[in-house]
Amino acid sequence: MKRKRDHETKVWHDPHITPAGRRRSAKQQEQQEQQDQAAQQGERKAEPKKRNGARIIARAQSTTDPRELERERLLHRLLVAEGRPSISSAADNFFAAEFELPPTQNVWLQLLEHSDEDRVVQAINQLSTLLDEEKPERRNVLESRLRRIEEFSDESSTQTAASALRRALAEKYAKTLG
Repeated sequence: MKRKRDHETKVWHDPHITPAGRRRSAKQQEQQEQQDQAAQQGERKAEPKKRNGARIIARAQSTTDPRELERERLLHRLLVAEGRPSISSAADNFFAAEFELPPTQNVWLQLLEHSDEDRVVQAINQLSTLLDEEKPERRNVLESRLRRIEEFSDESSTQTAASALRRALAEKYAKTLG
């Protein structure tokens, strides 16, 4: 049997308790009290910047050279591009501005997705040089792109270059896996 309630449910409210969304840690309360005291004294204290877990990374060298800024912008566009059309466009814009690509694996790995097979062969050659000196950073991505180039490339020279690099990777790193 159900009980009948003639009155509404009572909600108890304690005005001394702050809601969960407005609670502060002891450190935050202390900072707020210091700011309030400084404001009362007429002094203004600079507020600390909130970082929210983000890290601040300093640039290697800050430059005001517009040519260098343009190079950095175009290089960033190439690195964040996804898909063959956007990668090809970003790389073509970079080369049209007459810049040279830096010798890093990520840049040349992106260039493997270029629609021009001459650029792809150039990337394969540069990657083989880089990989003689250091381990591959994204080996699975590299191998899958090389496999795709082997299967779907129009020119046989591109296919053989991709096959040779993939075999060299397999031989060099088979010892470390097994």
